[in-house]
Amino acid sequence: MNVLRESLPQSIDVAALGVRSKAPYQLLCTREAVIWRTEELARTACDALEGDDFAAAAILTRAVTENAAMTWSLLEVLETRGKYDPEQLNELLMRLLAGSKIWPELPKPVHVLDLVRKIDKTVTGIMASYDRLSEFVHPNWSGVAGLYSKIDQKNFVTYFGRGLRNADSSRDMIANALLGSLGAFEYAYNRISDLMPVFIGELESLWSDKGEA
Repeated sequence: MNVLRESLPQSIDVAALGVRSKAPYQLLCTREAVIWRTEELARTACDALEGDDFAAAAILTRAVTENAAMTWSLLEVLETRGKYDPEQLNELLMRLLAGSKIWPELPKPVHVLDLVRKIDKTVTGIMASYDRLSEFVHPNWSGVAGLYSKIDQKNFVTYFGRGLRNADSSRDMIANALLGSLGAFEYAYNRISDLMPVFIGELESLWSDKGEA
């Protein structure tokens, strides 16, 4: 968590990118906002795990998985940029940066399940982990009675509380999912940094009309 916290960016200077295309700026703005969200969610998930608040930890961890999938999608756009013309690239990046289901003037968002399914093709098992977390996130048995109740069948009494059953199993599952999602996020985040200079080098310079490099 310390590495993630120490990596939080403070700003992006669009002029410093030095190109006329908005695409690098759009992609980086999305990535940097996502790392801030990821740090907050992961830090809070760790706090919840320490307090045996497994429902909260699962909800937060599933959100971290979605962040990893979104960042992986940004990486995929960057890696396959040759498939898109400038208009298509702008549309896709704006859907990731500013998508909304409630404001019709904004782009249509990319569905998060599509992002998770896509990353699962490369990071095998992440969809299964996401589905397991969803059992805790939704008010299904795992997230309600399974977490907060235990039946004494001999005496016909049901007890309620935290950690009444399978606490170690729940903690381990959520912690492993969190670590896996953070690993996928870190890889995609850093790989974007590796590829960005090449992408920028392919684009028209801001100063091209002035004869500058």
